[in-house]
Amino acid sequence: MIKISRLSLFLLLLILSGCSAKHYYQVQGEQVVFYYKSTEAREVFFASSRNNYTFITTRENNHQRWEVTVPGDKSFAYFYVVDGVITRPDCAFTETDDFGSKNCLYIAEM
Repeated sequence: MIKISRLSLFLLLLILSGCSAKHYYQVQGEQVVFYYKSTEAREVFFASSRNNYTFITTRENNHQRWEVTVPGDKSFAYFYVVDGVITRPDCAFTETDDFGSKNCLYIAEM
């Protein structure tokens, strides 16, 4: 049986999604930090099933990356709202919501 570490899996997913990923996340202990890259966005919110899709304000760092930290102990669906537009970036795992749109999935066990 082949064993793959979390880091190896993350790196593999990052490589498969392309080197210039617009969206990625990093697990940091029991928290997960989501990053959304945009040179043009003025406002980015994060919404997830963890809190009934209540918008969480992200913060922009000096690398034109927007980031938000949320608990990572459970799996959940999520998307972004970029300048008022619901946005689902390319992500490794998705699900179809009740309205026929797709949401990204964060899977805690990975």
